[in-house]
Amino acid sequence: EDHPQYIKVFEEIFGPYPFAMEKYSVAEFLWQSGAMEHQTITGIGSNFITGRKFFTDMLIHELSHHWWGNAVTPKTWKDVWLNEGFATYSEALYWEKAAGFAALQSTLRNKRSSVENGRLYDPGNSLFSSMVYNKGAWVLHMLRKEVGDTNFFTILKQYFETFKYKNASTFDFKNVCESVCRRDLTKFFNEWILKGEGIIKLQYDWTANEKSNETELVLNLEQKQDGYDTYNFPLDIKIIYTDGSSEIKSTYIKSKAQKISFALNQKPKEIVLDPDKWLLAEYELKDNQ
Repeated sequence: EDHPQYIKVFEEIFGPYPFAMEKYSVAEFLWQSGAMEHQTITGIGSNFITGRKFFTDMLIHELSHHWWGNAVTPKTWKDVWLNEGFATYSEALYWEKAAGFAALQSTLRNKRSSVENGRLYDPGNSLFSSMVYNKGAWVLHMLRKEVGDTNFFTILKQYFETFKYKNASTFDFKNVCESVCRRDLTKFFNEWILKGEGIIKLQYDWTANEKSNETELVLNLEQKQDGYDTYNFPLDIKIIYTDGSSEIKSTYIKSKAQKISFALNQKPKEIVLDPDKWLLAEYELKDNQ
């Protein structure tokens, strides 16, 4: 009964439902391992129709495949993340529209597992693994942070319109991203899609040095992951003060080890990296003096 709302949201984000002259239907079947998108008709195991809406995300996921899969179809099996990563992130995008950014964060947090090992492009035996689904969703989320909301949602609409009823590759998607953003995204695509196989693992420490009329915050960061030597990424830093107030500073990480400093009006009590959880990353505090 909620499908009209699902379709309305996806039309706002992606573009018109691509089979509007036909229909959209959901059919129960006896395969009980999940659901499968077929053009204009999603099949779903009868056990998942409970009357209690426990499997709403499954229905949202399969509906989104009518944009990402049935209208824009991967050029090769190497590009399968363009199906499954997009559909998985579509779940989070729907809940963001329906209930706010915290709902998107919660949806992604539940997909945080099974993303550390494996390459998105040409995943080999991991073709339909949770790594492809979940890491694919997180990579789109990080791309959104990398290019900004305006560019990101323009990319989705332009990619859909350009390749609707056609086949698209990872490199086609990259070309659309770069055309919209007017910048080279080779590093991002190498790190997260074409070459990288892990996540960011960041060790850090910080000191606060009081001067005559300000406090200098010095933050030392070092990447320690095995999956890729050096990631380049935007990083938000939440600074919490002793009076309970806080502020967010932003920087861009471009090297394996990086030192950053900020001039503050008071001494900080705590530092939180990536407070809104935009990155596939783990953080380890080495020392705080």
